[in-house]
Amino acid sequence: MQPYSIASDCFAAMGFSALGRVTGDTEHKRIAIDTYDSVMRRLPNPKGQYEKRVPGTRPLKPLGFAMGIFSLVTELEWLLEEDAVSAHYDMVTSEVLNTFLDTDYGVLREHVAPDGSHVDSFEGRLIDCGHGIETLWLLMQVAERRGDRESIDRAVDIIISTLEFGWDREFGGLYCFMDIAGHPPQQLEWNQKLWWPHAETLIALAMAWRLTGRDDCKAWYQRVHDYAWGHFPDPGHGEWFGYLDRRGEVLLNLKGGKWKGCFHVPRALLRCYQEFSAMG
Repeated sequence: MQPYSIASDCFAAMGFSALGRVTGDTEHKRIAIDTYDSVMRRLPNPKGQYEKRVPGTRPLKPLGFAMGIFSLVTELEWLLEEDAVSAHYDMVTSEVLNTFLDTDYGVLREHVAPDGSHVDSFEGRLIDCGHGIETLWLLMQVAERRGDRESIDRAVDIIISTLEFGWDREFGGLYCFMDIAGHPPQQLEWNQKLWWPHAETLIALAMAWRLTGRDDCKAWYQRVHDYAWGHFPDPGHGEWFGYLDRRGEVLLNLKGGKWKGCFHVPRALLRCYQEFSAMG
């Protein structure tokens, strides 16, 4: 396949893997593996010739790659060698819990320098609460299967710290973007309340509650649930609005667009149902 981007190739590999699992078609499996190999080859320079940055100017490592690898390897685990799977999980878990974690604030930075150091810039100070929390539930999913209790407990602590850091105490809801140093974020939409961080947070808290039984996970789940179901669903026509202003009023009444598709809400509903069903 001709590579387009790391993210799109991860989705393509996962899609062909799922199709190959259902159909048993060796061609679907081959495409999944070839696309996975393409992703791994391009990790050091993911954008290749399409990189906009001038070489050597403020290189940054994004948290999004860790989240992508968790998702990709989990889906392709049945097609990969056991040692490769284990190495991927070890590497990504360590990066999330050690490299991207800011221990002073207990949250995941969205970007760090290649050596893991913090960068004092808009990108280096950026906190995307939804992105961090989504990464952490993917990590917990893997850690549970591996019997890695320490990583689960650390991930839950970071989820709670992220909520305490990013929750709007006045109007409720998670801020879209934040600056870890308290400076004005570069993103103009920083104080909007978006559907997907809340959907991902519900998954993370349901999973954390099941795995730990912690009262703070239960309390936060109820708070996020009340906010999400009290603001995002359209009572007249169904589905969720995607974009609210800081006060929780609908900012855009469209139900779908370039970024909002049929993904986060159905997945959250399914995963929360599965988590609570497992709790009995």
